[in-house]
Amino acid sequence: MRYEPMLCKLGDKRMINELMKKGYFFEPKLDGTRAICYVNSNIRFINRRNRNITYRYPEFDFRKCIKAKSCVLDGEIVVYNEKGVPDFHLLQTREQLESELMIKTRAAQMPATYVVFDVLEVDGKQIIEKALAERKKVLANLIDESRAENIEVIFFTKAGRKLWKELQKKKAEGMIAKNPESTYQPGVRSWDWIKIKNLKTIDCAIVGYTSEKRRISSLVLACWNLAKRKWQYLGRVAAGLSDELIDWLYPRFKRLEKKQPVVSYRGSKEIHWIKPEFIAEVKFLELTKDNQLRAPALVRIRLDKRPKECQCTELL
Repeated sequence: MRYEPMLCKLGDKRMINELMKKGYFFEPKLDGTRAICYVNSNIRFINRRNRNITYRYPEFDFRKCIKAKSCVLDGEIVVYNEKGVPDFHLLQTREQLESELMIKTRAAQMPATYVVFDVLEVDGKQIIEKALAERKKVLANLIDESRAENIEVIFFTKAGRKLWKELQKKKAEGMIAKNPESTYQPGVRSWDWIKIKNLKTIDCAIVGYTSEKRRISSLVLACWNLAKRKWQYLGRVAAGLSDELIDWLYPRFKRLEKKQPVVSYRGSKEIHWIKPEFIAEVKFLELTKDNQLRAPALVRIRLDKRPKECQCTELL
């Protein structure tokens, strides 16, 4: 049987104390690629797009560490940096490769690790109806970490506040809170699993929009680069755009449309460019090496600032 991964609802740090009172488990949120691992005589990895990505990770030779004839695992593929923190930039250099030679070279240079946080099936027996606490016990006895290379079982704790403080110190992505009594719900986004992100916010000028699926599918963002005296492209944001907000923004954007963009843009998306008059407050994880917002989500539209007040001090 092929499984769709169970998904999380988005929470925030204000929920931590209440979740601790309810006895939730807390795990680090890993900055990697989610993959279901199917173990028989060999190992296969299927990502969230239902693609077989096994060939990209030749270093995953840990079959001998799994104490079962067959099983199905859920986890995250990560690449650790020199500080021992999962680094999405490093992982990206692995994910885009198709050349067998380059795949082997990168596997040696920056080996990946499969971090397991759940088990769905053991020796042909499905256990997704068991409580998470029981599945965690099964998982603890399933993988021999003393012999393991490139595989590990995730750390978890009930001390959510303490873990949160540690993750903040490391500038990690955040954490996942999980109900220990919950079943595994394939393909379901459930409040039994809650992601709590360690995010930043930034005010961005809106300089355009796309309309692939809706009248406004995403907002094109920029900030004023004070040093270069020009607009700096920061990427696009789609998360957080409600139908009501789109209805309000669309006629206003139409009146601001212009043929020439105010930012340098080399992407393939068709963009409707507008004069920068509106400001979006956006929460995000980090600024990438090419000065784009990672994991952005719209917080609100601001009408109390001038566009050129949107200046980012973190530009590379």
